[in-house]
Amino acid sequence: MIKLNARDDFRTRVAQAVSGGYDYSDTLHNIYLDFGYPESLTFSMSYNMYRRFGIARNVVELPVETSWMTKPEVTGSTQFESELNTLVERTKLWQRLKGLDTRQRVGRYAGLFMRVRDGLAPNEPISGKLPGQAALMQAIPLYEGQLTVLSTDTDPMSEAYGQPTMYQYSSGGTGNRNESAADSFSIHPSRMVMAAEGADDGGIYGISALEAPYNSLMDLRKIIGAGGEGFYRNASQSIVFNLKDTASANVNTELLDQFNEKFDEFTQDRMRKGLWTPGLDAQVLEAILPDPANFFQNALQDVAASTKVPSTILIGQQTGRLASNEDSRGYLSGINARRANYLTEMLSTLFDWCIEYGVLPSAEYTIKWDDLLALSDQEKLANARELSNICREAYQSGMVPPFSEEEIRDAGGYVPELPHDDIDEYLKESPNPDEIKSDDNSDVNQ
Repeated sequence: MIKLNARDDFRTRVAQAVSGGYDYSDTLHNIYLDFGYPESLTFSMSYNMYRRFGIARNVVELPVETSWMTKPEVTGSTQFESELNTLVERTKLWQRLKGLDTRQRVGRYAGLFMRVRDGLAPNEPISGKLPGQAALMQAIPLYEGQLTVLSTDTDPMSEAYGQPTMYQYSSGGTGNRNESAADSFSIHPSRMVMAAEGADDGGIYGISALEAPYNSLMDLRKIIGAGGEGFYRNASQSIVFNLKDTASANVNTELLDQFNEKFDEFTQDRMRKGLWTPGLDAQVLEAILPDPANFFQNALQDVAASTKVPSTILIGQQTGRLASNEDSRGYLSGINARRANYLTEMLSTLFDWCIEYGVLPSAEYTIKWDDLLALSDQEKLANARELSNICREAYQSGMVPPFSEEEIRDAGGYVPELPHDDIDEYLKESPNPDEIKSDDNSDVNQ
């Protein structure tokens, strides 16, 4: 039994060494090496992919753009709402949060540096309550490459176990847009609001949106690049020359050297249209490029599957109205869930921080997002028209119409306007409070 276990362990270690640790199931190939994939990803690699490849950029930004298409509705006490509105307008808070959302999808996490007026250095904890929303000077979103964890709480008995106890900010880190900035300093966690999609263990380390599709994104980039390079090489018309009389090659070596120099000049001077080739046959080299559509689609489908964004939406391809509508509704349903779960939690973390440190007044609040799947006015009118057609056909057939006038109006999104904003005041003044006349003189029973 000991020998069998040792043999199995040896085979496992050999498989790991050969396969490169990809999934430890292929004992004959190093998948990373064979396919040119990196064995591990760094933030710089993800950031460069995001910045320089359009499909990768859409992987990161498309869910963010859709999620923040409309702003959330935050309700609380009158004072809370007033202070929040002032804070949002003064610090451009929604825009900063959208930037934070984008940055955390590129890396494993991102942070919002809360610059406050408290007279303390960034590496010192915020002490006590701040004097209202005016104390917050800036909320600066930072990439993972700009914000390094210096130390972590390792005490299992601590409430902050596993959480960072100090960050290192580097303005020149990966993700910085100001090339002239080179300052660096430590930041206490009390001055940071962290965001990490996929961090379901309560820590700050999530999963980059580019991690799962990274290999297929590399394949897409290879296919696009190879296609462009192949077309360029064919268009440049590389030419080879064959001697008609190989026996004269040794005799005419000086002439051939002169020809090579003249041909180099010819290739550099695109205005020249002719070239004398003494005793040579010219042949243009061309490569027949295979159609990469199938390979491209395979890689694109893997990107779509790993990001849960349909390929028809990811690259704007329309394959048919029905398929496009189904993809759109499925995608928007996922964004609704993202809003209700991750973004609501991210906003709650921020508002709780503001309340804890006195930037906003203490209050109970609610965060509500509109429904991205809600019918448009055009769709509501189409529904009302369909119900009307059904009622007309039923009436013409001698049947009782299945839908009432009120149901058709509801389907069309019709809301009757009352002559007074205050319904209670209107009922007191109305001679018949049991009925309210709408603008089209139809009765709406109360």
